[in-house]
Amino acid sequence: MSSASGFGLQQARTIISELERFLADLKQEDGLSENTITSYRCDLRTAGTALSKDLAAITASDIQHFLASRQEQPGTTNRRIASLGRFFRWALARGYVSYNPVEQINSRIPTEHHPQPIANETELRALDQAIATAPQPYRLIFTLLREIGIRTDEVLNLNLGDVILEPGREMLLVRDSKSGNKRMIALTPDAMPRSLRGLRSWVREMEHLPPDTPLFRSSRGTRASYDTLHRRWVAVCKTARLIDIVDGREQPRYTLHHLRHTAAAELITFYPEQVVRRILGHRDPRSTRRYTELVRNQPRAAERTSNLHKPPRREAM
Repeated sequence: MSSASGFGLQQARTIISELERFLADLKQEDGLSENTITSYRCDLRTAGTALSKDLAAITASDIQHFLASRQEQPGTTNRRIASLGRFFRWALARGYVSYNPVEQINSRIPTEHHPQPIANETELRALDQAIATAPQPYRLIFTLLREIGIRTDEVLNLNLGDVILEPGREMLLVRDSKSGNKRMIALTPDAMPRSLRGLRSWVREMEHLPPDTPLFRSSRGTRASYDTLHRRWVAVCKTARLIDIVDGREQPRYTLHHLRHTAAAELITFYPEQVVRRILGHRDPRSTRRYTELVRNQPRAAERTSNLHKPPRREAM
């Protein structure tokens, strides 16, 4: 008899396999709101995709590597640490693990957020050209990050039903990865032409599927993961020749979060500050205002940005 058919074997418990049980207990014991539960779900589903081994085998080093690979702001990293810490406290109480690995991880000290859009026009054009040659669905994912500025988690968690493309009412329903609230983002052809075209084509191919189908799926049919997205991003940067050597290793010159900053700096030239704040999902208006100040201090750069999507002017004959 093979070991696979032996008695006493137990299916591995992972973050993903235990996620909904944890959330059900959390909701029942603490009476948390649906938005808070959704925020936990987003954090832990992201972590569970990367930390897929048995719960008892996950170490503090594994979690540190996961957090470092995300290259996120301190506030976001601290939120993920808190979510994982609560999950592993629950797993410890149930006897699924012998200790809580998150207790060995220190929170990051928040630093003032400074916008870091890609300022080099030549490099930005090279990135745009490389994104245009990336395979689907990653080409469209990068386009949404580049043009709309929503967060990576928010893009990966989109479902087919979150895309509304009725004439004159084109929008995305985005689940905020920080608060769990859904916000509506209007898709306009002046500021987001490539996103609109890409979504129309993409959704047309998926019209026969139910609305809760993940908008972006892997070749196995599962929801596209951050790890695969990051590997595709490295390939895009290689195509654009934007790879640096750091400590003997290849490293993209820009991160996926640079796309969000770049989109924000461009959107602020199209829309009022409060509109851009809603698009980006900023809870603190000061976060959006920094982009206004950045563009105001670089008037020529702002003028170039505002002309990105305008058709070339024809010379009089």
